Amino acid sequence: MLFSSSPRRPATQRTTWDVRARHRATLAGVSLCALLGLLMARGAQAQTTPEALPSTTTTSATLRFVTVVNAPPALRSLLERHLNIQRFQALPDLDEPELRRLVSQLPADARGLLGTQGHFSPTITARLLPPTPATPPSANAPAPAWTVEVDVAPGPTSRVGQVLVAFAHPPAEALDRQRRVREQWALPSGEAFTQAAWDEAKAAALRTLTVDGFPKAQLVGSLADVDTETHQVNLAVEIDPGPAFTLGPIEIEGLSRYQPQWVENLVRAAGALPGSPYRLQDLQNAQQRLAQSGYFDSVFVYVDPDTPPSAAPIRVQVREATRGRLQLGVGISTDNGPRLSAEHVWNRVPGLDWRALSKLKLERDDRLLQTELRSPVDASGWLWSAGLKAERVHYSLSTTTSQQLRLGKAHEGDSLNRGYFIQYDRALTDNAELRAAGPLQAQQSISVNYLWSRAAFDTMPLPSRGHGLAAELGVGTTLGQQRDPYLRTRVRWQGLLPLDGLWELVPRLSSLGAPPLPSAVAQPAPELGRLSLRAEAGAIVSTPLAPVPDSQRFWAGGDQSVRGYGPRELGVTQSDGSVRPGRVMAIGSLEWQRPLLSDGKPSAWESTVFVDAGAVADSVAKLRAKVGVGAGVRYNSPAGPLQLDLAYGLDTQRFRIHLSVGFAF
Repeated sequence: MLFSSSPRRPATQRTTWDVRARHRATLAGVSLCALLGLLMARGAQAQTTPEALPSTTTTSATLRFVTVVNAPPALRSLLERHLNIQRFQALPDLDEPELRRLVSQLPADARGLLGTQGHFSPTITARLLPPTPATPPSANAPAPAWTVEVDVAPGPTSRVGQVLVAFAHPPAEALDRQRRVREQWALPSGEAFTQAAWDEAKAAALRTLTVDGFPKAQLVGSLADVDTETHQVNLAVEIDPGPAFTLGPIEIEGLSRYQPQWVENLVRAAGALPGSPYRLQDLQNAQQRLAQSGYFDSVFVYVDPDTPPSAAPIRVQVREATRGRLQLGVGISTDNGPRLSAEHVWNRVPGLDWRALSKLKLERDDRLLQTELRSPVDASGWLWSAGLKAERVHYSLSTTTSQQLRLGKAHEGDSLNRGYFIQYDRALTDNAELRAAGPLQAQQSISVNYLWSRAAFDTMPLPSRGHGLAAELGVGTTLGQQRDPYLRTRVRWQGLLPLDGLWELVPRLSSLGAPPLPSAVAQPAPELGRLSLRAEAGAIVSTPLAPVPDSQRFWAGGDQSVRGYGPRELGVTQSDGSVRPGRVMAIGSLEWQRPLLSDGKPSAWESTVFVDAGAVADSVAKLRAKVGVGAGVRYNSPAGPLQLDLAYGLDTQRFRIHLSVGFAF
């Protein structure tokens, strides 16, 4: 039924209200007769319409139809999901004329969808096929369905022709950004045109400005001019960068327990300095540092674009964490059996204003008690720390009891960490061989150490590419009756290498004369995954008999070391069968991580295949590699990867299950 904004009243209704009241019964009878006549007229018209179905197909039930799209696979999936006619499949009162009208509109609808994929000259044919009656007919069977068949010849894919990127009223500070926007334009000439790529290119151009100096940048206009004869699309965009923003004073909201200076120091250490150009990354780094400091439950750092651009305040909104927190835990591990743990955090120790983190862990073979005091970060990003640790470790036939004191300074950045400290170590190892040699004596040392690490992974806590390098260097001397100097060093590297990028080398190798790969090999899989590589080495340089404490020496084995062997299983085997840590250590690992596919797309689950090797000895000449191989499964959770591995130690000829949570470097 059609409605007009100002309907005209029919002539039969142009009567006064009192006349219609007197003849109400008569009008009701006339209306009933008119309604019956209208229904009979529509029935007669249906019988005389050339395209009408036979009367046997007319029913009050829903008119069912199915849509068959004959097109290339990628386009077929797009059309089957988004064709407008698909929305009417469950319409309860759909009749034949309405269905024919929808079919007549289908080519235009499909042409618009194909245009989003760069096909502007398609040939589209749509037809409606009547249903085939059920044989034999059944009273309970649903009415046979109509078929809407669409034949699509998409034609050639249009490609990008000329590209014009213009700027409206650009300030002098925007000249470098303009050059960068043009150089990094994501849809250059010659590329296949799609609506998604066009939208992403415009968004990426804006992001180049909004994240670096110009948060008020906006798109003034854009044009995609399609030439159906040459199958080219000429692109033009105009961007208004807006004013250049400079960071102003730091404004903090929500503080009551902690000092404003602590917040300002963390913001400055992240690179968000008053007077410096606006960079979104600096604000995000400041927000992350504040969140990781432990002082706050929630943090929001931003600059209001409506503030004066010459000195835009850095606004920090926080919700403070409680002064203290106690966390109790019960668990079990494949390496150390049942576990009880308690962790206590005191965010502001009275009279000291430092942060205290204490931990107690009770496991089958490991007892640990440690506490660490950390000062607030100063304006340059450094903090003082002091720590105390006591540990008792039992493995095989040996038990080592150790204590450690540490005092130093550290600078923790987004990717670069540095620190230096002085450390005292004391360790007493007890086993049958040592008791037979004489009275047990504790080994002691004092050392000066420097730590350095740099990580460059793409996305945390689920990185897919990147690498990290960490190094430790310490110089010390043993204490007690025998005093010998020593040098201790340890280097650790980890890398993630995506395998999909290797297929880009195939055309280059062919151009250099290399034989082409077989077709079954040259076609890349939907997702090849990545290689995870680890390498670690450590050494203590001293005289052979220098009594360096066992807590300063090296072990191998376990989840993050050599799988297939238990923690501290790889060491120096003594004559009584016990195992002690050694002076030299080397570890290597190669793992293939490949996503499991769901509906042809990578899922959150991955399969892994790996080989680990490691060795510990008292000299390089005595190193003998112990190898573990296995396979496992990973789940990429929001907190990081959860990995379950089944490993086989070639030396022990035993299987071990390893479970690890999170990405650790």
